[in-house]
Amino acid sequence: MRSEDLLSLFVKSASLKLHFERVSTPEGEHITFTGDDAPILLARNAEIMNALEYLCNRVMEKQGTRVTLDCSGYRESRAQELRLMALKAAESVKRLVRPFKLNPMSPEERRIIHLAIADDGSIRTESEGYGEQRQVVIHPK
Repeated sequence: MRSEDLLSLFVKSASLKLHFERVSTPEGEHITFTGDDAPILLARNAEIMNALEYLCNRVMEKQGTRVTLDCSGYRESRAQELRLMALKAAESVKRLVRPFKLNPMSPEERRIIHLAIADDGSIRTESEGYGEQRQVVIHPK
């Protein structure tokens, strides 16, 4: 089964007014949704879109293809939000000289946080916890 087949079946079965476009990149497939029902995919921090992405990647893993789903520019907006959050938290850690724990996040979101403040020599980051409760902690050096 291809990712497009799975997504088409989902859209049709859920009677959603959505369309998607697939672009192949060296990193894998990038699929972008548009349509009247886009807010359904993005509700609750894009929970449904993330679940669909997980399913697509499980289906495609034997083929060695990575699938990334997006809708209404959500991924880039969320990345910008996370980078800003990381910078503000880092400033707080430097000012108060105390560790700061961010809310639990997905591995991709934690990576964005780590990279956003990696070059700051006065702090360090680490992930702690397990599974869905894994979170980034920013420490003063």
